[in-house]
Amino acid sequence: MKLLIARSNFFSYSETFIDQQIRQLNPYAVLYEGWQPSNIHAGGSIYPFPLNLLIFRGSLRNLFPTFYQKIYTYFLKKYLIATETTCLLANYGPLGTHIFTACQALQMPFVVHFHGFDASEKKTISHYGEDYRKILPLAKAVIVVSQVMKADIEGICGPLKNLHVLPYGVDTEKFIPGPKNSNQAIQLISVGRFTAKKAPIMSIKAFQILLEKFPTAFFTMIGDGELWEDAKKYVAENGLEKNIAFMGQQAPALILEKLQESDIFIQHSIKTPSGDSEGTPNSILEASACGLPIISTLHAGIPEAVIQGETGILVQENDFQAMGEALISLTNDPILRIKMGESARNHMLNNYEIKTQAEKLKGLLQ
Repeated sequence: MKLLIARSNFFSYSETFIDQQIRQLNPYAVLYEGWQPSNIHAGGSIYPFPLNLLIFRGSLRNLFPTFYQKIYTYFLKKYLIATETTCLLANYGPLGTHIFTACQALQMPFVVHFHGFDASEKKTISHYGEDYRKILPLAKAVIVVSQVMKADIEGICGPLKNLHVLPYGVDTEKFIPGPKNSNQAIQLISVGRFTAKKAPIMSIKAFQILLEKFPTAFFTMIGDGELWEDAKKYVAENGLEKNIAFMGQQAPALILEKLQESDIFIQHSIKTPSGDSEGTPNSILEASACGLPIISTLHAGIPEAVIQGETGILVQENDFQAMGEALISLTNDPILRIKMGESARNHMLNNYEIKTQAEKLKGLLQ
């Protein structure tokens, strides 16, 4: 198999799940840049000059989108033939709709991998839903990361024989538990972009409830995004600066270190009014592998990654009061925290280990 992987953006720190996919599958090349990816990560482009210039093709794409798609299909076909590609894996549904015509013309197997918003966001479904209904039945495989996402896709396209639920994997050799200081104040952590679907202020409000009973508790928030300033403003207005640290975007090594130092992982994921939703948050898998109990919501693939009452506590979306009470119950019971953390790691070892998940994905591609 000579595999080509296509993704929309090679430099998104929040797409660690695609980075893992690339490392495990070892494709001969990776294309990136929007829903019609043309840049080759190792260098070069599928386009000749001047189409290889972003300013040139960007203008052409904006002014004549239908014509540009024909140009894209022509040069993608040339590239696939020249490289003797045998299979193309498209990350995200919209990207899959743009590579479809070239693959079909060459009778080349293609796989579409959905990750979250592309299966649920109203605007995306309105724009691409008809194309989904056209192309997904013809794909070699359609991959989703949770049962909820499977239901979303079937709600758009109807039952698909080629639809597979394959959760992300986590490197359980890298993400391992670290020593805990039993004398220190309770340490909470969240890792993820400050976006509407991760509702960071909901997590902060839940933490406020914990502070009423445990005023020395500390919350480390790693990540940035469009709601970062709003979250910092809320913390300042409520006098929480001594108890919450905003660390921004961080390197993987530091994230691992902070996970290992923490006692509880918290994430208040919600489905936004626009329909945007998580897939299965990779940060929850990594925290679980580090032996942390998870406090989160009954959202998307989270109830599959977190076993209610065994590896964590899940509350209804937007119910920060219940989340705060869950934090209090775990803070009050260190033995339960340890037990849940051990169960969380075992759940990752048994169901989400990255090498096992990668072999399953390879099986669908071959």
